[in-house]
Amino acid sequence: MNFLFLIVLILLMLCGVPVAYSIGIATLIGMAAHSGIQWGTLASSSLSGINSFTFLAIPLFLLAGKLMNTGGITRRLFRFAKDLVGWLPGGLGHVNVICSVIFAGMSGSAVADAGGLGAIELKAMRDDGFDDEFTCGVTACSSMLGPMIPPSIPMIVYGTISGASIGALFLAGVVPGILMALIMMGVVFIYAVIKKYPKEKFPSLSEAAISFKEAVLSLMTVVIILLGIYTGIFTATEAAAIVVIYAMILSVFIYKEVSLSDLGAMVIETVHDSATIGLVVAFSAMFGSILVRSMIPQKIAAAISGAVDSRVALILLINVFLLVVGMFMDATAAITILVPILLPLVKEWGISPVQFGIIFVLNMGIGSMTPPFGILIFVMSKLSGLPAMRLVKAYIPWMGAMIAALLLVSFVPQLSLTLPVLANYSVF
Repeated sequence: MNFLFLIVLILLMLCGVPVAYSIGIATLIGMAAHSGIQWGTLASSSLSGINSFTFLAIPLFLLAGKLMNTGGITRRLFRFAKDLVGWLPGGLGHVNVICSVIFAGMSGSAVADAGGLGAIELKAMRDDGFDDEFTCGVTACSSMLGPMIPPSIPMIVYGTISGASIGALFLAGVVPGILMALIMMGVVFIYAVIKKYPKEKFPSLSEAAISFKEAVLSLMTVVIILLGIYTGIFTATEAAAIVVIYAMILSVFIYKEVSLSDLGAMVIETVHDSATIGLVVAFSAMFGSILVRSMIPQKIAAAISGAVDSRVALILLINVFLLVVGMFMDATAAITILVPILLPLVKEWGISPVQFGIIFVLNMGIGSMTPPFGILIFVMSKLSGLPAMRLVKAYIPWMGAMIAALLLVSFVPQLSLTLPVLANYSVF
């Protein structure tokens, strides 16, 4: 009986019921099965899930991403990245990756990266003679850097649920994010050699200076976020608010590419997107309380512990499990449901909650490219006009490269933990 509400949750999601409602209905069934639970605790439990100063960063970063995509910031970043690495073999493929590295330091979202930069990159690469499969593959894969390189919306959700330091999680994502970018650029190079893709001409000093001058105010967004957070001037949430103000000043008053009416539409879109995430987190807070009362995390942890005899086997098992989950569930829902179940287990085996957060987010990133419900399949299908199944085939080499990165991050904890330790964050 204890597992009935979990079965209901899985069945509802398989039937296409929205994740938030699936969680809510499963929670009601779980509460009905536990007669000792007061129904009056429903409202307070749900509100406790989103009544968090840290959680406020999510709508702010979402709004900042929309401002950057609409206000000309992403276009200037693309031009700067083109002069920076476009002359390498595979030209615009490398530009695609570097743009995502820069934009990841502003938006914290894979969808914002793919939806904003993706449209610019897709047109430029098509015009330059790159085939659609390669273009969509590198664009989708590089978009995974959005949640990995700080700031990161999934890391904020993970920190809220797990209690891990947001600052430590942000720092922990830097080296793995750079590693992922280097692996992607290696794949681009291999494709470029095999298919003889074009490259851009090496820019003159004056051309490079002009593109840097046009992009410097946009690049300052990354500086503001990172220096502010890691010098302790402001928190991640306060950084998000400052970035919104800065992006608004750039887009409305300096670049003059966003009007006041555009701002209103962006705010409405942000409210809608934030409400969707908030509803999942709110219902997941109730769901988590039922899990605890049912002793399910402990039972699952005991079952997994009994099935593995080493830390290596545990990490491999968890990665396989999360990769499968990522095929069906978005990062927010997966984090809010599974972290309370898996975190006690990884702690028991001496794995840092901070490292586990990076492993979790990277798995969800790979899942976002994986059928049947990977969001980056549908975003790129909409942008490119290609059928989803054609994109799935194009993504296979990129997913293989990211699984290699995942294994490195999983088995070399120093990649995630060195920077947080140097910054005197607790990682356990």
